[in-house]
Amino acid sequence: MSEILFLATYPELAEVAQEICAGTDDVTIEVARMDAAVKRSWEAQKEGYSVLVSRGVTTWKIRSSGIDLPVVDVSIGGYDIVRAYFEAKKIGNKIGIVDVEEVILGIDGFEEIIGDKIEKYVCSNDLDDIHKGVAYLRARGVEVVMGKVAMANEAKRQGMDSVVITSGIDSVRRAIYEARRVNIVRKQEMRKAEQFKAILNFTYDGIIALDKEGKITVFNKTSEKISGWKAERAIGAHITDVIPKAHCHKLLETGEPEIGEFLEIGDSRVIANRVPIIVDNKVEGVVTTFQEIERIKRIEGKVRRQLAEKGFIAKYTFNSILGESPAIKNAISLAKEYASVDSTVMIYGPTGAGKEMFAHAIHNASKRKNEPFVAVNCAALPENLLESELFGYVEGAFTGARKEGKVGMFEMAHRGTLFLDEVGEMSPRLQSRLLRVIEQGEVMRLGDNSIIPVDVRLIAATHRNLKQMMGKNEFREDLFYRINVLSLKLPSLKERGKDIIQIAKKYLDEFCARRGKPTGVFSEEAEKLLLNYNWPGNLRELRNVMERLAMRPWKKIISSEDISSVLLLDEEHSLKQEGTYGQGQRTAFDRNNLIDKQTIKQVLEETRGNKTEAARRLGISRTTLWRKLRE
Repeated sequence: MSEILFLATYPELAEVAQEICAGTDDVTIEVARMDAAVKRSWEAQKEGYSVLVSRGVTTWKIRSSGIDLPVVDVSIGGYDIVRAYFEAKKIGNKIGIVDVEEVILGIDGFEEIIGDKIEKYVCSNDLDDIHKGVAYLRARGVEVVMGKVAMANEAKRQGMDSVVITSGIDSVRRAIYEARRVNIVRKQEMRKAEQFKAILNFTYDGIIALDKEGKITVFNKTSEKISGWKAERAIGAHITDVIPKAHCHKLLETGEPEIGEFLEIGDSRVIANRVPIIVDNKVEGVVTTFQEIERIKRIEGKVRRQLAEKGFIAKYTFNSILGESPAIKNAISLAKEYASVDSTVMIYGPTGAGKEMFAHAIHNASKRKNEPFVAVNCAALPENLLESELFGYVEGAFTGARKEGKVGMFEMAHRGTLFLDEVGEMSPRLQSRLLRVIEQGEVMRLGDNSIIPVDVRLIAATHRNLKQMMGKNEFREDLFYRINVLSLKLPSLKERGKDIIQIAKKYLDEFCARRGKPTGVFSEEAEKLLLNYNWPGNLRELRNVMERLAMRPWKKIISSEDISSVLLLDEEHSLKQEGTYGQGQRTAFDRNNLIDKQTIKQVLEETRGNKTEAARRLGISRTTLWRKLRE
């Protein structure tokens, strides 16, 4: 079926159109004008036509009827007027023209060429105005009237000769070309509209748009579901009538976007984003999108379960590592270089210095960043359990083994990164198995006789001196040189100077935010106390101290007494007024060794065996606690 209907206002126009469209089937040509053409246009709309073409007053009447289809007008060109003029001169001597402004505009230049004066009357397409125009020309002695069919017919009714300004082949060709272009654009716009409609109605977000008066112009299906209003009722209504507590209309005054706001819509609590629509620096409307909080929670839980099933993810990047000290900047710079290659990295540093955070950051900056990151603490697990965790096992490998067997961490980390924390605590037998996996790139599960190839980037970490351990035959020399390809030494917290204050503020902000408590400001004396303390537990100890501080009451300023209290300083560790330690200062090694068996036992009883909480209360790392328990 044709998509374009050409309604010619006289038979000759139809013949020209047929000549142009010969050999094509996208244009239907019929003869109809005025009211008959209007009636046919409405029928054409029902029949599925996409574009209408007509001429003059008939075009105006079709458009004025309220039809939804685009209507292309066959315009009158300069050649059409010249042809009509010379035809009119054959009939009479004084020529006049009645037509719309865009047709008459070119007459003045034409008069200069022909050396003749043409009487003109600019009218609208209204029939009464056409009648007035013809009467005006008649009163001025015009003998022949030029114009479109409606003007020529009116001249005849008033007893005057007339010539119809017909549209030549060029004008008709341009109109048909324009109709085809309009049809293509219309289809594109309809596709976009359908896409937009699908997005609006099938997105999980509620979407509401307002005009500059605060009235609703868009109200999708999710908005209907959450609010209980039907779109037919909501569209056109003021936003405050539909959602009284939305406050979306306030953006019409402020022009400032509001992101992550909590709203109540009907019986639901939602998180909403409101954005103003700004045109020529003026707010012309507002778009609000929102999601139910309960649904967000469900999605978050589902994502976490899927990630847990799939593997492990590195949480930190180099942007997570705070500090401006030369020591930490040098470490970050070197770690970034290491991230660009695939070699094994050995990270040295005291307990709590942030070795695992650096391992996460190296993985996230490497080409393996979209693959698993698997971490295991070699000091936290007994030898047999660590072996099964690293290499996996098959059904029946040992008493208590899962019936279906278990995938080892090397397999979980395939194509990704395996981080071995406290690798110095690994037994000689496991060191031997680890060496073979690194050398061969293959792993064998416990109780199995088949080889599984693995592609794993290894990052290891320790707080111990592995070279000294090699001298005592506590660490394999060949394994050392396998894992110590790229070496990274992390500074202790004490070596990082004013980084201590920056990190302390970050931790304090975090814990205060959890409690809904405003963050205080460290006094100068409090900062000196933090800087002069030895921090044997490094970042881990600083975090614990800030957590204790967040629990304490203070005014706007955090005093040195507040810091001293949460540092749990006794007389042996108290600071002198000049801000230095006394002769009773102890190293981290001394402090750790001061913790006797009875103290550990007592704290474990208080925490009901929770070793992580016990280590925190003792001010030591979980690794150190495990080591002391073994001792």
